[in-house]
Amino acid sequence: MRRVILALGAVLWAASAQADEYRFEDFPAPERSARVVDQVDLPEGESVEGMFLERAVGESPNFAGRYVLTFWGCGTACQQVAAISVESGEVFYPGEGGASNGACFRIDSRLLIVNPIDQEGAQQIPDWFHTYFYEMTDDGFKLLGKTREGLSFQCD
Repeated sequence: MRRVILALGAVLWAASAQADEYRFEDFPAPERSARVVDQVDLPEGESVEGMFLERAVGESPNFAGRYVLTFWGCGTACQQVAAISVESGEVFYPGEGGASNGACFRIDSRLLIVNPIDQEGAQQIPDWFHTYFYEMTDDGFKLLGKTREGLSFQCD
């Protein structure tokens, strides 16, 4: 009987640990837009950044049904991340717009995971490092949470 109770407790603990993790399927995107980026609403005074953002002109959505998620380097272990609306050309940044370990995303989901790291790799990360979870909304990115625990699933 004691083993059954311990086993049930372990299952419930594992289920609750997974319950707080954000998953792509929990944030479905609207139907994929057939539009492409016609123009980019460039941030004022950002000529270098604008050069990278303008590379998205002509691109089809690759994130959240109607955005082009784009990246460019900003130094060692640094990537800038931006989402460009194919409908308006408006540019949105998650948090400060930077990543140290890339990001993972899907066309059919509004979830963006910045700095994804698996559970094994989480044992070796520096104190300042976090994986961030953002939801894409009509008003831009909304921070859902952050973790240092590592993901329990493969982020591709």
